Amino acid sequence: MAALILQGSKLMRISDFFFVTDDLTTQKVMRRQVQRYSDKIFLTYLPDGRTFTYLEIDTLSNKLANNLLTLGVIKGTHVGLMMDNSPEHVILTFALAKLGAVSVPINTACRGQLLRYYLEQSDSEWIAADNIYLNRIDEVLDCDYSIRGRLVFGPMPLDFKSFDLNELITTGSSEAPPVEEHCSDTACLAYTSGTTGPSKGNILSQAASLSFGLSNAEHHGYTEDDVIYICLPLFHVNAMQSATHSALVCGGSIVMSKRFSTSHFWTDLRDNKVTITNLLGSMVNFLWTQPPSPSDRDHCLRMVSVVPTPLFAKEFAERFDLAVTSSFGMSDFGMCTVFSYKDPQEKLGSAGRPRTFYELQIVDDNDFKTPVGVVGEITFRCNEPWRAPSGYYKMPEETLASHRNQWFHTGDRGYIDADGYLFFVDRKKDAIRRRGENISAFEVENIICLHPAVAEAAVYPVNADTSEEEVGVSVRLREGVGATESDIVQFCMANMAYYMVPRYINFRNEFPRTLNQKIQKHKLKQEIEATLSEIWDRDRAGIVVRR
Repeated sequence: MAALILQGSKLMRISDFFFVTDDLTTQKVMRRQVQRYSDKIFLTYLPDGRTFTYLEIDTLSNKLANNLLTLGVIKGTHVGLMMDNSPEHVILTFALAKLGAVSVPINTACRGQLLRYYLEQSDSEWIAADNIYLNRIDEVLDCDYSIRGRLVFGPMPLDFKSFDLNELITTGSSEAPPVEEHCSDTACLAYTSGTTGPSKGNILSQAASLSFGLSNAEHHGYTEDDVIYICLPLFHVNAMQSATHSALVCGGSIVMSKRFSTSHFWTDLRDNKVTITNLLGSMVNFLWTQPPSPSDRDHCLRMVSVVPTPLFAKEFAERFDLAVTSSFGMSDFGMCTVFSYKDPQEKLGSAGRPRTFYELQIVDDNDFKTPVGVVGEITFRCNEPWRAPSGYYKMPEETLASHRNQWFHTGDRGYIDADGYLFFVDRKKDAIRRRGENISAFEVENIICLHPAVAEAAVYPVNADTSEEEVGVSVRLREGVGATESDIVQFCMANMAYYMVPRYINFRNEFPRTLNQKIQKHKLKQEIEATLSEIWDRDRAGIVVRR
């Protein structure tokens, strides 16, 4: 029988969900959940109001899997997915997993050579796409790159290689496809953003893919009564593996929108009694900078996972009457740490402690363990087979380098306190080297965002007129609030080390972003360096920063 506990002011029921690693395949998990929750709504799609029960999702994904099998999509077949958020996207992902085929989610912003790179590097034999992306796909497919077929959602061209995805979902046998499944079967190639080189396809087994969600459900106390809101794109592990799979394994429900919208966010949550959602840092900034309202607490949201945790997290939790949780997770190695509602609030801002099956270690440049409180590279290892992603597809050298000395090296820097809590400092690639000091862009951003006029800030290195890097920052001000560049510098001088104070400041109305709402700092850096003589310069303004 499920137990009841009180979290804050909200009563919650703990579901009985437990899966051994060997049972972590989509087919086995779905079969068990259909037995328990057959007629319960699993997915609500807000753009058109459609709903799907657990049984319907299972039945439709079985039909699609059987039809794909007839077309020649078999175990091990790689299928590129270029689709927006939709029920069909979820059903297709489940169907491919039931076949033992491999999903290759592709960022829908891709085009040209980058899109071709993803398709070729992943060895995708089939492509599934919304019809609005067909032109982009056709532009990169030529006689040198042959695909076996296209699965198209929406009105489609009439040719022998294109198949109507909706028809394949709604017709045919609803029996489970006759495929032998294993937790070690590859389910997904999840590509990194390629910030430091060519994008790498992380190999996620069936167990690893489902473990993103299972770990969240276990450590954050998700229940069968929870409704999870998804507004991040499904091609990202946050939305598919961490959110969709969380609902699946705990018997909960998902409410899905096409994308994040500040103006619709709270309305969507209130209307659908949403209890949990995952947000990235910039999205929280958008919500936080909205004017306070009497309806701020008029919702059922009890928990929001935020990465990275902003300095105003405590105030955010109090204003909106919810628990702020966090973690350290990545498509390269899974969900590694957790800061949950059960952890001491004085540790808020931490990424938490290692999750089940994970070990954490901070190391120096020679891979030796650092003392407590000393900053170094964050590394992990997993002691349960198949729970963590197993390497980079067709990149053995990169795989070996990242897993050197039997620890996965994240490329991020942080430290562990005396109680074992991990604190993120910066990404190695975001560290700025100035006057012999390493500067954390993350720390500078957090402090600047404490200025009452600042809504958002992005900090990056600027190659200027010296041999060293200078600190540059692009700032978006709160609506209706004014500030000058000098105001920002004076605030920085009073709140951070002298060597961290930005030299170049650029006010902007908006930032270039990915579909995950991450700020594209490399574009800001390129724009600033291309017009450096026109950018406000602390030195030219005659402001002296003293030690």
